[in-house]
Amino acid sequence: MPKRNRRPGQNIRELERKRRIRAIYSFASAALLVCLPFFLTRLFEPFLNSWKASFPLQKQFSLHFSPIFYYVFFVFFFVLALLLVANGLYYWKRATHAAQGAKGEEDIGRELSQLEYEGWTIEYGMRLGNRLGDADIVCISPEGKAYVIDVKSHKGEVVVYGEQLYRRMGKTNYPFEKDFINQTVKQALQVRKQKGLKFVTPILVFSQAKVSVRSNRLRQVYVVEKAKLVSLLKSLDYSNPT
Repeated sequence: MPKRNRRPGQNIRELERKRRIRAIYSFASAALLVCLPFFLTRLFEPFLNSWKASFPLQKQFSLHFSPIFYYVFFVFFFVLALLLVANGLYYWKRATHAAQGAKGEEDIGRELSQLEYEGWTIEYGMRLGNRLGDADIVCISPEGKAYVIDVKSHKGEVVVYGEQLYRRMGKTNYPFEKDFINQTVKQALQVRKQKGLKFVTPILVFSQAKVSVRSNRLRQVYVVEKAKLVSLLKSLDYSNPT
């Protein structure tokens, strides 16, 4: 069985961990900020008491702060803590999205594992240039045909309206946040360039959604759901991908 450099979903699992750590740091920093005013008050109270004792009674008034000062002091730290909590929630949410994406890649990896025993070379998380991030999966068949597979973990039903993909939830169609078709084409072109291949077939696979795309193809990109990916790859391997 061909040896893989990276596991399915490994890149995005690493991204998930980084986002979790950033979120935890933000939450911990917020907790420290909330406690800090009370800690400072306790820390400097003995010092202030000894300082007041060293002054004549008529000068002690200068060591007392206005209640407004304490109010502003506590509000400042409280606002900073809220900002840190908001930042932590943002990264925690993004980490959850990354975990969902990683699970999708892992599920697809299990689907493709049978092909490795049939002589296919499968590479996960290939780093790309031109600010394209990484290609989720690059497959090369025993026949020498190459495929780049971009994995999406959205739910619902994937449909086509015009030349664009939409996600159908109930009776409403929602546009995706990006043009996944164009993104997959760019990845295929970059993989072809970096590996020196003649042609790379772009495939967009949804790990959780049902795909309703006529002929499984849109703008030269094959769009398929998880259960049909292996059969699609095998059928393309015995035909002309162009």
